[in-house]
Amino acid sequence: MNAETAVDEQREEIANRLGEPDQLQFPDGWTTSSSWRRAQAARSTIGAVNPAEFDVLLGREDDETALSRHRVLFAVYEGDLVAECDCDGYRFRGWCAHVALLWWHWSRDDLGVTDLDTGRTHLSPPWWLTVDDVEHDRVDAETSQPVAADGGVDR
Repeated sequence: MNAETAVDEQREEIANRLGEPDQLQFPDGWTTSSSWRRAQAARSTIGAVNPAEFDVLLGREDDETALSRHRVLFAVYEGDLVAECDCDGYRFRGWCAHVALLWWHWSRDDLGVTDLDTGRTHLSPPWWLTVDDVEHDRVDAETSQPVAADGGVDR
């Protein structure tokens, strides 16, 4: 099976689902959440299953020997980043360490995510992709004064 056929099959499978896949949205305080901390601290392995899904093996911060496996949809579909995980955390909260792990790796140029519309693989989030609340927690940390782009000439 060539890559283009696999992408087409995944796109068709998503299009034929009952209901659309969830567009990824970050919850309030996501950068201080236990899911985000676990995604960065626990032992993990990520493996692509097909162009739209990953198997995520993720441990616990306090128990490095036990790894649990979850299947995660994580792809660009109709211009949005869609994400769904089969774990209880995602089902009840719409956010989990497995999705957080994929975002963490992708935002650090360490994961290839497929655009199911074009077949292109993005090695980091493309400039045109917007995800609600991804920058929400940075707003308070940013300065209120605008930065001058004068090269330091007119200070």
